[in-house]
Amino acid sequence: METVKVETIGKEIIKPSKPSSNDVPTLQLSIMDQLIPQVYAVAFLFYTKDDLISQEQTSQTLKTSLSETLTKFHPFAGRVNGVTIDSTDEGAVFVDSRVDDCLLSDFLRSPDTKSLQQLLPVNAAEPIPTWPLLLVQATYFKCGGMAIGVCMSHKLGDAVSISNFIQAWAATARGEGDSVVSPEFGSTKIYPPASGAIQVPGEDQLGKRTSITKRFVFVASKIEELRNKVASDAVPRPTRVQSLTSLIWKCVVASSTDTTREKALYQANNLRPKIPAVLSENLIGNPLFSTLTLNGKDNLETVQIVKELKKRSEEVSHLVQYEEGSASMTIGLKLLGAMAETKFSYEVYDTHVVSSWCRVALYKACFGWGSPVWVTGNVSPILDNVTVLVDSKDGQGVEAWVTLAEDEMLLFEQNTELLAFASPNPSVLI
Repeated sequence: METVKVETIGKEIIKPSKPSSNDVPTLQLSIMDQLIPQVYAVAFLFYTKDDLISQEQTSQTLKTSLSETLTKFHPFAGRVNGVTIDSTDEGAVFVDSRVDDCLLSDFLRSPDTKSLQQLLPVNAAEPIPTWPLLLVQATYFKCGGMAIGVCMSHKLGDAVSISNFIQAWAATARGEGDSVVSPEFGSTKIYPPASGAIQVPGEDQLGKRTSITKRFVFVASKIEELRNKVASDAVPRPTRVQSLTSLIWKCVVASSTDTTREKALYQANNLRPKIPAVLSENLIGNPLFSTLTLNGKDNLETVQIVKELKKRSEEVSHLVQYEEGSASMTIGLKLLGAMAETKFSYEVYDTHVVSSWCRVALYKACFGWGSPVWVTGNVSPILDNVTVLVDSKDGQGVEAWVTLAEDEMLLFEQNTELLAFASPNPSVLI
């Protein structure tokens, strides 16, 4: 669609409703947090009109509840200081904006990354500063619908972290703040504390993006068909993510114009559900483990890719085995050692990253005017060669946001095997 004209009508710094007490500790970043690029993780939530609530009431509710929520999520209002985040109470940025030349339904008819960027209070394709760590933009359409765009420093956390924050904020806006479980900050529960300067792979390329991102939607029936196709005796019932990853990576490899570097699939695994005795679902941070699957070839079949993905998953399960009374840091050191053994290098490998937001509960984010009609997000909007998988509203389908070099995207989006299962950027029905 044509890029919409978004007009800023207000901008404020929202500080915690209560100052951080002197006993609030400085947040120590872990080695994994330190390895995360200087980018914002972003989330978009879209809502239809509630005739009982005015735009002014909506804005005030969002800002007041954000202020209250920041008292529990105090690092979000702080500042990065080397390898720590200080709770300085400097606050978060909140922007009110409006769109007068487009209905929400028109915007969602063919959503694209350029239009979505207009709904953020900052350019997510540029490296982030040490402050602010959280920015929000509320955009009001002339039909009464609205969008909430959230930018959170990826140093603070991952997709689960941004979802946990939004859920707490929404509950506070509904007047249910007392029921919000306090977040737990501390990726250092699993990984050692960060120290000194570590060169992040590819960080020198931040802000030099030359790729394009396109949306492909897989409905539930097509995913089921794909799961049956890629099943085998070794993996009789592949997951949705395994099935989609196998297809997308096969098509990415087939579209690659790089004839020199070996192909590699890079995946970030959320460790919370894998070590529940150590990591709670309320943990804010980057408790991630990255796996590398090599030997991408033009003739690699999806069934074989799924077997490799299953093997990687089993390897992670073995690495994170936890015995009561043992030190959780021992697991982290084993994970770091395993990642180091892959000798990951952008110079050596032509790498594609697949990040899954599936089961991240953003569709439950009700601020008092109903659940979102559509959500999407990205933890790497600045990076090339990335696919982000996000649940459709029904919780069964999946939307894939694929970022590739322009010449490779031309080949990818015409791949007949991909198009047998995916619909390129269909309208979002509301």
